[in-house]
Amino acid sequence: MNDDSMKKANEQLEPTQASLDEMPEINEKRFRRLPGRGHHANRSTGEIVIIDADLWSHFGSAEAVNDALRRVVDDAKKAAGS
Repeated sequence: MNDDSMKKANEQLEPTQASLDEMPEINEKRFRRLPGRGHHANRSTGEIVIIDADLWSHFGSAEAVNDALRRVVDDAKKAAGS
């Protein structure tokens, strides 16, 4: 291949300005990458569990699930101590 055909091949790989103009700008927090190894880099290690969808709808966040479980454990400790 000569240099001209290589340049044409490389130019065809680049998106056209018209196609770039058609793409919306995505600026949502959920699509941003966090620093570190993966987006769970700031979480402590532990077991990973699956919460059923019907239960998840009552909580909505991992923090809410953890808070509820801590209350259950505290209540169980109080009941055992009685």
